[in-house]
Amino acid sequence: MNDISLPINDNVLLFLVLLLIILLAPILSRQIKLPGIVGIIIAGVVVGPNGLNIIAMSSAIELLGGVGLLYIMLLAGLDINLLDFKKNKNKSIVFGLITFIIPQVVGTFIFKLMGFSWTASILIASMFASHTLVGYPIITKLGIVRNRAVLTTVGGTILADTLALLVLAVVARSVSGALDFNFWISLAILSTIYFFSVVYLLPIIGRLFFRFVDDGIVQFHFVLAVAFLCSFLARLIGIEPIVGAFLAGLVLNRMIPAKSQLMNRVQFAGNSIFIPFFLLYIGMIVDVEVLLRSPASWIIMATMLATNVATKFASSKITQKIFKFTKAEGWVIFGLTTTEAAATLAATLVGYRLGIIGDEILNGVVLMILVTCIIGPWVVEHFGKKIANENAGEKFESAKFPHILVPLSNPAKANYLLSVALILKGNTINQISALSVITAQDKLDEEMEKVDMMLNNVSDYAISAGVELNTLKRIDVNIANGIHRTALEEHADILIIGWNGKVAAPERIFGSVLDQLLEQTSQSVFVCKLEKSIMSNSRISAFIPKSSINEPGFYALLNVIFILSKGLNCPIYLSMEKDSVVMIKSIIKNTKNNVEINFQVLSDDDDQFKQFISSVKKDDLLVAFGARRKTMSWMPFADRIPKKLASSFENSNFIIAYPGIFYDTDDSGVPNNLKISG
Repeated sequence: MNDISLPINDNVLLFLVLLLIILLAPILSRQIKLPGIVGIIIAGVVVGPNGLNIIAMSSAIELLGGVGLLYIMLLAGLDINLLDFKKNKNKSIVFGLITFIIPQVVGTFIFKLMGFSWTASILIASMFASHTLVGYPIITKLGIVRNRAVLTTVGGTILADTLALLVLAVVARSVSGALDFNFWISLAILSTIYFFSVVYLLPIIGRLFFRFVDDGIVQFHFVLAVAFLCSFLARLIGIEPIVGAFLAGLVLNRMIPAKSQLMNRVQFAGNSIFIPFFLLYIGMIVDVEVLLRSPASWIIMATMLATNVATKFASSKITQKIFKFTKAEGWVIFGLTTTEAAATLAATLVGYRLGIIGDEILNGVVLMILVTCIIGPWVVEHFGKKIANENAGEKFESAKFPHILVPLSNPAKANYLLSVALILKGNTINQISALSVITAQDKLDEEMEKVDMMLNNVSDYAISAGVELNTLKRIDVNIANGIHRTALEEHADILIIGWNGKVAAPERIFGSVLDQLLEQTSQSVFVCKLEKSIMSNSRISAFIPKSSINEPGFYALLNVIFILSKGLNCPIYLSMEKDSVVMIKSIIKNTKNNVEINFQVLSDDDDQFKQFISSVKKDDLLVAFGARRKTMSWMPFADRIPKKLASSFENSNFIIAYPGIFYDTDDSGVPNNLKISG
């Protein structure tokens, strides 16, 4: 019989207890109106070596705790909209300096007045200057990661923590060695080499990897390997690993769409395993008994806690006033930055090992961490809900396409095609349906079996991306007829269909099926030729003929392209004539699209499509607006666009976008035919 004495030694029982804590602690904490993450921290205090001693502080716990911290920073980098981040970079710099300088200066003088040395005072103050985004998982759940105050805080966190850890490195060096010229030069050179290597080399490696590797599990392992490689290299050159993890997330950001299978896997692994272990680890290092053994720790902890709360509150309020944030946004900044954990622990342990600080500071820090990790998440959740409610009416003015229909026939390209629909899935998309039409009457059972297998696979793919897929099968003598009838029956608003790039007859645009489909349907249609995952595309290049902007459904479909750009976190380049550029700019000027839009003006005196082709880059996702025959935007050249793209970009991803057709309504407002909103 195995020994079940405490602390638990049996690995199976130990893991069971850990899972039960992660399962039950959030549920119980919510019953008393506390955030779920606070429940895990408190549970760590209770079961840890300084509590009931149910779980010992083993190397495995420390490893998982460290991984969880890095995971939080990785997710912070992946979740940021880079365009929003760029727009807020100046705010982030200002806030980062404010939230570092005020706590650093005030803390240094307070602890110097309490009798500590200048070295110890500076080190202790650096603990307040830094902070850990313990409340960030709450921000993610509330869906306000792109709020301006949150973006400012995340960017400022990296600057503040980097400066605080630089102070730690300098203080440690002053005790263990000389702060000579070689120290500063080596730190500057290594940091510069590291930054440029990650920012410029990693995207090249990442896009090559995603271009040739489609396996979702392998892609997940690649993301983890990159994050921890960047973290390790950061530590080698004297930078805190959390900076490396965040930088890795930012670099991988544009390669991993928010609504993708890979992003869902990354978030699931972090939120379900790694981040809870980090919160548990924080609780386990707390020693409540120290308050009874050392009354001086009360004074130290109270002073540290008061200094932390006061300086972080002042920093958040100053930032709120400068940038005219709302009251709720100011409180969220405070809640996110008042929590202390990783960088504070790093500074404390280094200072303790070097003899700069003693037991009273060490114990005071640990208790301050516990209190701030309870206060901070509560403030974030309370005021974050107010921000979520305030922003409810400020969503992106996107086209209303409540139902996407994705006809599938090629199992090898099915996931590529579906990924386009998954990225578009959002507030304006209520349902995605995958359809397969069967025409082989003599081998019906065999074809049904193949179709079932394909639909099951794409359904699994969608579920792994967090989206429920509606799968449809139809039997018809003609594929185009089957798709058309299903689109009518299911009230589909946009069709996303694949094309192999081959045209059998010169007089056809795509081939018999697609040509018939464009003739029969009135929905907006994306004809997609996808040779690789769209995660490998770094920007969208769109060709817009002058006649397209006169089509009634044009602007609705253009908004869908903007949604695709936003979902891929990549800029969009619109190639069009000067008059069209002026018109588009005037229309989108006041929209809150959060998309980086650039324009290429096509001249009248040359082949415009040739101009567009010359501007295309290797990793572009190409989009060309097509036109159905007998519509006002049709011209003979429109029929040649697909063939020209297929011949010029054989191995590239591209989409031919056909706006929906609008029909007149009768006096009662009921459509005379199917009316498509876009």
